[in-house]
Amino acid sequence: MRRIVGLAVAGLLVGACSGAAGASAPAAASVAPSASTAAVGSTAPSASSAYVKPSIAAPDPTPIPGCLPGCVTPDLTRPGDLDAGDYTTQNWFGHQFTINVPAGWTSFEDSTGEFGLQPVGNPDIQKLVFWLDIYPIHDDGKATPVEGFDGTAKSLVAWTEANPNVKVLKKSTDKIGPVDATTLEFVRSPKAKNVDPGCPPEIQPCVGLYGFPQWGEDFYGVAGPFHVRLYAADAIWGGAKHAIYAVVDAATDDIYSKFAPVAIKMIEEARLPLGVEAAG
Repeated sequence: MRRIVGLAVAGLLVGACSGAAGASAPAAASVAPSASTAAVGSTAPSASSAYVKPSIAAPDPTPIPGCLPGCVTPDLTRPGDLDAGDYTTQNWFGHQFTINVPAGWTSFEDSTGEFGLQPVGNPDIQKLVFWLDIYPIHDDGKATPVEGFDGTAKSLVAWTEANPNVKVLKKSTDKIGPVDATTLEFVRSPKAKNVDPGCPPEIQPCVGLYGFPQWGEDFYGVAGPFHVRLYAADAIWGGAKHAIYAVVDAATDDIYSKFAPVAIKMIEEARLPLGVEAAG
């Protein structure tokens, strides 16, 4: 489910699951959600209104620090419509993640917590998102972290496989750029139960799945007849272990079948920051 939440203090519009904003978050007003998915953050800074292509060459990349993303100051922009060709993130993954974008795509978020993009014109039915170091949550509407999670992509995959609210259709080995990733393709389980009081009856049950290190109590959840492909890769940068994720997110099976081939190609051809290597 996607809900647009207006944060008066932050001056930011973000997509968030109902129940994602914590008690310490600013007051929010919402509009009716649509049947797709949700993500991102309650404490993010103000977003710039549009992407402006740099007029001068960017500095040469340097290896990103092992403390990233936890040690970077939260920042966010909404780039908007993108030119066809290479796009390098302004905030996500140390400003050094590059993806080849087809014509007719837009980015709704380029932040220190998430990079999200989709074709222009249908924002709530299909999207491609990238994350770092997410964690599993209890499906309690409060994004409570699962106890004992070790931070690895391997463990997050295992937790997702065992989640009674999802039905795994396929498990395979793929790549996020040059790094090997485990991929889970899943839909909503027929046994899923709704615990989110804000989930509209017509798309229940809503399913809360993952939390974001930078955005407090906001979380990623899905609702309606969703079809998701999760890429999860254990990696190392700056001598520290981390996890990289990509998600192909579609509202229905039919939308997924048309959208996934394009998104998968973008994931596999992505260029990661200097110094990022697969974990042994």
